[in-house]
Amino acid sequence: MCNVAGSFLSLPDTHFRTSSSNPGIDLDQVIAVMEKLRSCDPKIQDLLFEHIQSILLTLPETAPCFEALRIYLVLPFCHIFENEESFETVTAPFAQAATRLKKTADGRVLDYWILHIGRKFVQRIIELYKPLVIKIIQINSMGSALAAEQYQTVLEAILELLKKVHNVSCNMAKPELVQHDAFYMKELNDMIDIKRDYDFWQARRYLSIDKKIVSFCDYAFLFDLKAKILLLQYHGQCEMQEAIRNAFMHNFQTMMGARVETVNPLLMLHVHRNTIVQDTIAQLDKYKDDDFKKPLQVYFHNEEGLDAGGIRKEFFLLLTKEILNPKYGMFTIYEETNTIWFNDFYHGEEEPMYKLIGTLCALAVYNITIIDLPFPLALYKKLLNKTKIDLDDMKSLSPTIYNSLKSLLNYKPDDLETTLCYAFDIEREHYGERRRIELKPGGSLIMVNQKNKQEFVDLYIDYVFNKSCEKQFQAYSAGFRRVINSKPLELFYPDELMSFVIGNTNYDWNEFQKKTEYKGEYHANHPVIQWFWQVFHKLVDNEKKKFLLFLTGSDRVPVFGWSQTLPMTIQRSHTDDLHLPVSHTCFNVLDLPSYSSKEILKAKLFQAIQHNQGFNLV
Repeated sequence: MCNVAGSFLSLPDTHFRTSSSNPGIDLDQVIAVMEKLRSCDPKIQDLLFEHIQSILLTLPETAPCFEALRIYLVLPFCHIFENEESFETVTAPFAQAATRLKKTADGRVLDYWILHIGRKFVQRIIELYKPLVIKIIQINSMGSALAAEQYQTVLEAILELLKKVHNVSCNMAKPELVQHDAFYMKELNDMIDIKRDYDFWQARRYLSIDKKIVSFCDYAFLFDLKAKILLLQYHGQCEMQEAIRNAFMHNFQTMMGARVETVNPLLMLHVHRNTIVQDTIAQLDKYKDDDFKKPLQVYFHNEEGLDAGGIRKEFFLLLTKEILNPKYGMFTIYEETNTIWFNDFYHGEEEPMYKLIGTLCALAVYNITIIDLPFPLALYKKLLNKTKIDLDDMKSLSPTIYNSLKSLLNYKPDDLETTLCYAFDIEREHYGERRRIELKPGGSLIMVNQKNKQEFVDLYIDYVFNKSCEKQFQAYSAGFRRVINSKPLELFYPDELMSFVIGNTNYDWNEFQKKTEYKGEYHANHPVIQWFWQVFHKLVDNEKKKFLLFLTGSDRVPVFGWSQTLPMTIQRSHTDDLHLPVSHTCFNVLDLPSYSSKEILKAKLFQAIQHNQGFNLV
């Protein structure tokens, strides 16, 4: 062990300054030597294998000195770790030894050393141990000789090692050493019952269940977005079922003579189209937090139609569109990126609106409905409180401001103060009125120079994304948390939650056509169907999105594309050339008359998609 710890030292003599943050080794030298060992004589290979085995058997829980910890950085680069026959004697024991350190100061030092040597080590651990997780699951499912208890112990050690490296790479490092999706294991979606694993994970928190049994929900960084969405939806379904069951039990007591009011098992909203915002706020204020766990059902005043999903989609679409109306002054619209952010100037009376918007976003997630509120990634960073907002977030809001701040940081001449003439204040606009906002006390009198320019940029970003919208975001977050405040939400990264909420804007219209189904006398080669697709593919993108809105109640695609939603079904409606197509938004069904010409079909389809709100929607 001492020989390994004393090898591969960094030069010139920096290894003498080994500390809790510097391992004092040359990783490139480690990799080069390990590559040469691959081609050694087989007898030397056998000796190397035996030597590594003996080292792993003697590794203590506490290292005798800092230098001894170097062995954990060196050994994984040995090719012997790649051999399947080394699984039980080398690769797994190494994971067990490394994770035994996690509760000691040595474990923390190892974290900082991994952070210091960086990406190559993280990638190596991922490369070695992700396949082993699959291997162990397969061994266990086949009822192999590997005992169940040993399976759990080894699997837990490997998962803990991956968790340790993930924490360093994605939480301690800024920016990430490797992207968080490098840890994803899509194979888990098919190899384990994720819902059952979640049930066990939840039960273990409240019941005396064997803690030694591994739950993959404790290692959710391995789940891809598909698995996380499945978990969030499953959690929501469980809560909805519980809310419905409680309502029925409550109502049963009422029937048996108990003096209590009946409870609706649904979260019902009755709204007028012309007062949709006011009606929604008034009704949501009357509900208790537990009511938001119930399935949402929407009714438009004086309109027929059972809400099987389509009316709900249209409700969200109309409500979000109205909320963004400039008359409310809730948001600043950044036309460069077509994104929105909270208006700087907050008076207090807007709180119910911001709370409504948060509740609206959460209800959409909870009821698996896409909404069109074009917030940048920064909102989801704040909501999950996982990732720090930085200059890059300004790029997704205003590339012009981003480029200006970036140019400031890159400006090297000493005449910065006299050339750019920046002070620690910024100009903001509110209803046409321009105001100067100081970024720090006395900021208008403090000029930006080479020494303080980074502070200026940091304060600028902090003002835009935090200080200017503190109250507004608090109201939004409170509204969101009224509906969703659950563990599955913590599994998401900001970019993942954003994709889930707003959907996908990559439209593959050819795939859309391929997945379309036909009923009755219509089929892919029917003349009317061929006319339809000829007309559709000549529409501009904005018109195609209007058709999607007409058909489904949303102009966006679910995060995983068309495969995640019901395909369009086209069926013949027995009407003549005077009638318009009719959409059943709940089921993505299009009733298409058998028009006598392509020109008439084009005119009627265009008329339908241009005037679709509350018109010919079922």
